[in-house]
Formats: sequence, C-alpha cells, structure tokens
Amino acid sequence: MHGTPAQDGGPRRAPLLSSFGGLTLAAVLLAGCGDPGGGDSGDGAAPAPSTPAATSTAPGTDDESTGTSDEAAAEEVVITIEGFAYSVPDSVPPGAQITVRNADGVGHTVTSDDGGATFDVPVGPGEEVTFTAPEEPGEVPFHCTPHPAMTATLVVAEEG
Repeated sequence: MHGTPAQDGGPRRAPLLSSFGGLTLAAVLLAGCGDPGGGDSGDGAAPAPSTPAATSTAPGTDDESTGTSDEAAAEEVVITIEGFAYSVPDSVPPGAQITVRNADGVGHTVTSDDGGATFDVPVGPGEEVTFTAPEEPGEVPFHCTPHPAMTATLVVAEEG
C-alpha cells in the first residue's frame, strides 16, 4: 500500500521505515561485534584450562582469606576501554587472568602488535572478556584493530 500524505505532504510511514532501518542496522552491527568474541571465552590462546582457579566470579572473597594473593591479584587485573582509550594497570603478573571491560558503544579489540600472536581479544560494546597474560615477563604493546590510533602497552612483571 501507499502511505497517506501527512500534513507536511510526506508519507506517514517514513518515521516507521527510518526506525526499522535503524533497528536493522543496529542488529547487524551488534551481531557482527558479538560473533567472533564467543562470549566470555576470549579468542586468545584459550587459556581457561591452564588456570581454572582464576575464573571465580567472586573476586577476593576466598582468596584473601586463604592468603593466595597471586590468585586474588590475577582476578583483579582489569583493562578498561572507555572513550576510545585503554586504561591499563601498571603491571600484571605472568599468566594472570585479565578482564577487558568495554564501556564504549562500539566494538574494540586488544590485539598484540606482533600480529595478534600473543593475544587478540575482540570485545563487543558493553561486553567483558577475559584472557591470560603472557607467561614471560616483558612489555607487550597492543592496539585496537578497527581503531589503530588506540594503543597501549601491557607490562608483564614478577611481583615483589
């Protein structure tokens, strides 16, 4: 059917169609961002089996009472993405579980500058993903693949 003209002479269905188009575009973009990440499994080196104790969702509760500060520290390591910028801890222990929180409304990655060989973690808008830090101490520069101006360095260092 044809839309009936509104008072301004345009069809009445135009706002409906533009809203539908916007919703369709949003659905396509969100589907594209969420698919490669696979939820909270991370796309890095699939590290979860090597450090199962670090996957607890209650950070610090049992670990602090038992004195296992390495596990508690590993659970508290967070990289935040906000305003197209990374907020990175000063250093992380080797093999630590790192949570990446994307506070932006678009997808990002945390991709090591060695072509993603060390880690390549896609994080959709508003998502949180966990990956394992390298076992070897050192500095690992990284970037966001879709936004190459976003750069930072992960410092992996033994504690105290």
